[in-house]
Amino acid sequence: MPEPLDLTKDVAAALDGALLRGRLVALGYVDERGEPVVTYRGSTHVFGPDQVAIWVRKADDGFAVAIGDRPNVHLISFSPNDGDRPRFVSIKGRARVQPSLSDAVYDGTIEVEQQRDPDRKGVAVIVDVDSVQGVRADGPFAMARGGDVIESAPS
Repeated sequence: MPEPLDLTKDVAAALDGALLRGRLVALGYVDERGEPVVTYRGSTHVFGPDQVAIWVRKADDGFAVAIGDRPNVHLISFSPNDGDRPRFVSIKGRARVQPSLSDAVYDGTIEVEQQRDPDRKGVAVIVDVDSVQGVRADGPFAMARGGDVIESAPS
């Protein structure tokens, strides 16, 4: 049975500031042409117990437009030998552009990413997380929204 969904501990330790530790968070989505896309998002951070936030520099192009019709996304972080942080995290959820949260998301983004959009021309994207699978130092773990059963965690 998966654990209750709470990103504020282990998942936040893995995602928040990952770029500053030389780690990357990969984001998979489907673009306007129906093609799969995988990009790295240095601004990714936990925004609450069941949400991840991403500052997207292009508010009217690419990812921000694609999720309007195809909101399902997949985020992956792999951080071997990164202290007590989870070694692997796989997050599935539904993304949406949320302009009303742009100030909060931008302010929660690491400085190096803020410097890439100093005029704040981008927009906040919020991912409502449905499930998380991962591997901590003590073994695999799984979390799900509402305690839903998900596939077994990786071993």
